[in-house]
Amino acid sequence: MARNILPERSQGAADLLARAEPRRVLIVPIDFAKETHVVQFAKGSAGYLLKRPLNVRNDLSGSQFLQDRIAGCRAKYRIPMGNVLIGGEEVPEYAMNFVLSLELAGYRVVRVNAKDARKYRTNSRAASDALALDGIAEAIRLRRAYDIQAHDGLYGALKMAGRARRTLRRQITATRNRIHKDVELLCPGLLNEKLSGLPAFGPGSLALMESGCSVQRLRRMSAAVLARRLAKAGTHKPCEVAARLKAFAASALAPDPELVPYRQGTLARKVGLLRTLQTALADEEEEMARCLVRTPAFLLTSIPGLGVALAGGIVGEYGDPERWLDTDRMMSYVGLAVRQHQTGGPGSAPVVVGLPVDANHVLKDLLLQAAFHVGTTVHPAWRELGLPGCHPLREYYRRLEQRGGHSRMGTARKLLRIAGAMVRGRSVYLPAEALHPAADGPMPPARLCEYLRVVRGMLLEKWKPYDLSGIPDEENQLKLWLQEIDRIVAFVNTQDK
Repeated sequence: MARNILPERSQGAADLLARAEPRRVLIVPIDFAKETHVVQFAKGSAGYLLKRPLNVRNDLSGSQFLQDRIAGCRAKYRIPMGNVLIGGEEVPEYAMNFVLSLELAGYRVVRVNAKDARKYRTNSRAASDALALDGIAEAIRLRRAYDIQAHDGLYGALKMAGRARRTLRRQITATRNRIHKDVELLCPGLLNEKLSGLPAFGPGSLALMESGCSVQRLRRMSAAVLARRLAKAGTHKPCEVAARLKAFAASALAPDPELVPYRQGTLARKVGLLRTLQTALADEEEEMARCLVRTPAFLLTSIPGLGVALAGGIVGEYGDPERWLDTDRMMSYVGLAVRQHQTGGPGSAPVVVGLPVDANHVLKDLLLQAAFHVGTTVHPAWRELGLPGCHPLREYYRRLEQRGGHSRMGTARKLLRIAGAMVRGRSVYLPAEALHPAADGPMPPARLCEYLRVVRGMLLEKWKPYDLSGIPDEENQLKLWLQEIDRIVAFVNTQDK
């Protein structure tokens, strides 16, 4: 694709509006709604073809109705099918299937930025569906439309699962905070492992809270019965923990007996809710793993500190790595590239005006988390094989910290650059001497095989918690990579002999 001043916008829509006569272009702005969309027809010359907007139901009959009206308009004004542009603001979940039906019918569907749609309305003092259509149609006509990223496929499912996982994590944190309030009344200190001997929210503490826990009940319960309950929940060394709990209960402050029955019931319900949320979280992570392992982006889990959840979340937000832009624009998308303002001629230096506010904050959070974990995690190959120094990303992170720089932002930029090269080159995370075999001190083949053996074990350990059964072998990229590495190691061992 040739470079132009609008590199990120829909090049197909821009080319159509540039080459076709405006009167031979049909623009169909849509204001999406949950039950009934509002639609208008306009020519590329900006004139509306309908006196009033159409009300189109968000179902199969509505999609067919809209397609019939578009076909009738095309026949009347002799507009080719390829000259139709259908557009709206960001497509919500409830309108995805409607948009998909239009795309399957052969129409080009684009989206416009909500800020642009508001900017190009004919009236800035009022808001209505008709005025929203004005802004959408004008933004499309001015070539400010973007291609809609596919909501189906592996990367779309990966993004949805990642967003759902993020929501569930917040709900789990909120539920735990509510549980803490009840426990601090019924049995103060139970969730403090130093006092009770039970890990907070571990299987033993959850079992006690769910069965109705209070200081009075722990005092009445015999150590043998308490040990049996802890053993049934899977607590390590239940007899020792039971004895410690009995001693803890003897010195704890008891609550008002009148409040105990109610607070025990509400605590049990909250623990049940917590278990449900944790099950749902595990299901979402399972789905992320099953999507990620079918893409070359699974290779990102070979970076120490980057697990399935973080790698899957980043890839899901950015989409197909084959379509990733350069690192600068990827950082701008997440709000990690500082803004600059320069005016007054070439002699005036640019002024840094800070980080942008409008960005993908979900992806920004994921990248900063990944940068911290990658920069503080030791690679097992460096520990087992005695490689000098640290792995490249950790070394870069430490160097930035030592000179007082923004270590997370800088490491995130370098992480994106390395991740793009890894996925496009179908390569795991490698040390510098393996990447530059012509440089001084290159890694010999036998040493590289040892490194790959360690990486193989690390990958198997990271992917062990997930059930990948049912995925065809030809789609399981992890399994294919493991087979390829086994062949390479066997070949190198044969050559050494």
